[in-house]
Amino acid sequence: MPNWIYPNFEFRPKRPLFLCIISNTDTGKIPGLSAAGTTPELTDYTPGADAELVETNRIITMPELPEAPGGSPTPAIVTKAALNLTGVPSLFAASGLRKKPAVPYVELGGSAGNDIRKESAVPDARAIYENAANLGKKLARLSDCVFIGESIAGGTTTALAVLKALGYDANVSSSFATNPTGLKTQVVEEAMKRAGVRNGSLKSDPIRAVTELGDPMMPAALGLMRGLAGTKVMLAGGTQMAAVLALGKALGIEGDISIVTTKYIIEDKTASFREIVESVGRPYYYSDPGLENSKIPPVQIYAQGYVKEGVGMGGAALLAAIYGVEQRSLVEETDHVLLTVELPKK
Repeated sequence: MPNWIYPNFEFRPKRPLFLCIISNTDTGKIPGLSAAGTTPELTDYTPGADAELVETNRIITMPELPEAPGGSPTPAIVTKAALNLTGVPSLFAASGLRKKPAVPYVELGGSAGNDIRKESAVPDARAIYENAANLGKKLARLSDCVFIGESIAGGTTTALAVLKALGYDANVSSSFATNPTGLKTQVVEEAMKRAGVRNGSLKSDPIRAVTELGDPMMPAALGLMRGLAGTKVMLAGGTQMAAVLALGKALGIEGDISIVTTKYIIEDKTASFREIVESVGRPYYYSDPGLENSKIPPVQIYAQGYVKEGVGMGGAALLAAIYGVEQRSLVEETDHVLLTVELPKK
């Protein structure tokens, strides 16, 4: 195993699948909360555009490349590079997605998530969960290892709200270099007050925690985890997927379930990724994509704490390593993807 994956990942899947859940939440439109789009309005388009980039190397439905206000491009470029180098098949699943991508995807239903400060976040959480479980049962017969990533703007704030409702004293990361922890805490406190929820009061009712305070990605990931029983599941993401792990434990979901993220999440001192995962009792892995070695400055600054994770980037990098790809080759292919991605004609 290359020396940019920690700890050593022994399993060698015969039929791996990279799956990414694409969702929207109006919580992500609160100004200053999410960097997944140059404006809050564009965050509706980001997940679908990520799917288009990974599937076709084109952006079709969004007027520009998904990027953070600071100019960092979407982590989908790393995921695309890893899948190019490995040939591992990808599948996108929409859950509460407002702007649909112009590529094939699986529809799990549900409406976009509501602003958690104002109303119940995911009224159709139970239906999404059951649909995803059915999809998981099918995929379990097709793959021996499924990597589950996510693309949803604002998802770390809903993750924080759900973690608090479950009783975790945790902090979440941010796609900004400077984590807006004060704003996130304020949003979560308002949401919990609105829902009549206290710290830990929903630890035995995780679906209600998602319904009141979560986002549509969460029930989709949980249903997939349940349906994929008997198949190795790798949640590919940062503190959002750590919250999914915590929800899965509260739901009693069993199985061979791990989480994989990037070095940038592990090094984020404003977030408690390790603490959450260790308290849930699941193994974790992380990859170092080496993006400081990119020849493109907006990609280099990932290593300074911008963006950090998303679209299953850490898991896709781990997949590349399993296939014997060198870190240098992943960086070179990431640069190539960014330089060749086709944007909509103005």
